[in-house]
Amino acid sequence: MSVFLDSGLFYALQNERASRHEMAKAAFETVLGPEYGPLFTNDYVFDETVTLVRARTGSFEEAQTVANRILGRRDFPSAIDVLVTDRRDFERAVATFDRYDDHSLSFTDATTIALVEARDVDHVLAFDDDFDGIVDRLDPGEIA
Repeated sequence: MSVFLDSGLFYALQNERASRHEMAKAAFETVLGPEYGPLFTNDYVFDETVTLVRARTGSFEEAQTVANRILGRRDFPSAIDVLVTDRRDFERAVATFDRYDDHSLSFTDATTIALVEARDVDHVLAFDDDFDGIVDRLDPGEIA
């Protein structure tokens, strides 16, 4: 089994004031266990997360901490493989964004779906239900 981690999870995990912080923390600890296998995210989710944390907290340090968590730097374990989007992935993401015009997907969500499909990742761990009906989503509240 493998799991792709979405930006909402990282944001709630980083921001202790977020209403879903405890749920994100428990879900993250769960997927770090051996039952869930390899963990992935991508450069678009990294960008979205770091930007969101900086904007909502107003803190460079908070943004840097979430970046370190994702990248496995400093005090954080190297547990997440950050997939970097290449030209072919980008084209897949554009096609995915166009194909699911009836969903409220961000382009970042489209890159997630394209990578999950191309790399046979089993699940997306996300609060965002826009993934439902497209890929197999794990709700952080249900696995914690």
